[in-house]
Amino acid sequence: MKKVVPIAALALATSVALAACGSPGGSSADTDSSGGGTSPIKVALIPPSTGALAQYGTDEVRGWQLAVDEVNAAGGVDGHPVELIKKTTDGKSGTTLQAAREAVTKDGARFIGAVMTSTEAAALNAQLGSLGALAFHATAKDAGLVGKQCVANSFHIVQTDTMDINALASALKTMPGTKWAIQAVDYSTGHSAADTFTEAARAAGKQVVLQQFAPLNTTDFGSYITKIKSSGADALFAVEYGADGVAFVKQAAQFDLASQVKTVLGFNMVSEPLFPVLGDGVTGYYNNVGYDVHADNELNKKFVAAYAAKYGSAPYYVPADNYLAAKTLFAAVEKAGSTDPDEVGAALDGLTFDSIVGPVTMRGADHQLLRPSYLGQVAGSDTGLEFKILASAPASQTSPTPSPDCDL
Repeated sequence: MKKVVPIAALALATSVALAACGSPGGSSADTDSSGGGTSPIKVALIPPSTGALAQYGTDEVRGWQLAVDEVNAAGGVDGHPVELIKKTTDGKSGTTLQAAREAVTKDGARFIGAVMTSTEAAALNAQLGSLGALAFHATAKDAGLVGKQCVANSFHIVQTDTMDINALASALKTMPGTKWAIQAVDYSTGHSAADTFTEAARAAGKQVVLQQFAPLNTTDFGSYITKIKSSGADALFAVEYGADGVAFVKQAAQFDLASQVKTVLGFNMVSEPLFPVLGDGVTGYYNNVGYDVHADNELNKKFVAAYAAKYGSAPYYVPADNYLAAKTLFAAVEKAGSTDPDEVGAALDGLTFDSIVGPVTMRGADHQLLRPSYLGQVAGSDTGLEFKILASAPASQTSPTPSPDCDL
């Protein structure tokens, strides 16, 4: 088992070290974490504000903000108001870590959310113990975060890439195309998704003829598309996000890639905010869908209505998963009867509650939230493009057993 330094001990050591310049939490009332107190629950959000993922960063904050507004209007969590400490990052791990340290040591945050990429999340995980904070990862999909990079202070809200691809595996057998090319972003999620998809494709009797990676914020995909065409591929698995995904889709149309590639399976490449920009050219694209906006449960219906009323559009997976992250934190605080990170972390292990995606459980062995996954296809509707859900898969089907590399 890993040796985890108790957060309370770390907080004590930090308070002694910083005594000359004042404690980061302020007054004793501010640092009271007992149940029934009025000290705020401080959550640091560190989304990207520039580059290809900037829109997603904005929507991460929206998900947290709606959850906080709702709970504060109802009197807080176990009597504690929730305060969001909003930072920003350029998506580089060093910048993100600097923001996290500032949020903890200067602003008194004990919880961290809205860290976008798996690379940032892995770097943050390595520092959480010394920071004395808990992190809730709602967009970083690399399975390594619940494997070799798992830590006791990190909780994984979103499905891993392995869970999503397992949900797609049964449909992969019947998708048109036998020779698959893989086009992915050149960071950890892109590589892990490519490797997991390759295994699934081979298991489905498909052949992977090309695997290539483009740096985040690539604007010219011409050479990559040329290689896809030259490979003889008749199907494509694409892992390009945000502005990168838009650039790839637009340039693929210019190169008439569709005349050769009959099936495109995106991995978070096409999403609702991008539909107006992408246009009808993505009709028929398949994509993993982590969150079903049309899910028929009362909590989801209320969330969709509240989000649309506040922000003027329906939610999709990024704000929904961050809203779910907030609700996971709130449920753990209620269960613990405390805002102390040690006690909240203990309450999270095995936590089960009803949510916007149905009943969910935080698996204690690796801190993965067990929840359903979906396969969708882009289709037209009276209001524009939307995902038509083709299949759903429960966590019991998509979640591998906890990795032996994760020793909490």
